[in-house]
Amino acid sequence: MIQLCRCLFGLSYLALYVLLCYQLFGWVATLIIVSVQLFLAGWLIWAMIRAPD
Repeated sequence: MIQLCRCLFGLSYLALYVLLCYQLFGWVATLIIVSVQLFLAGWLIWAMIRAPD
């Protein structure tokens, strides 16, 4: 149950973040911002997986 609440909180936080970006910058800038952040997160995860011990 706690894990479910954490997931719901994370999704609502993400939705509010995207809505705030949209209202401040518009759709194009929001897509660019979110794309760059997803790229950096993916690169960081990939680097952590591939890092030597």
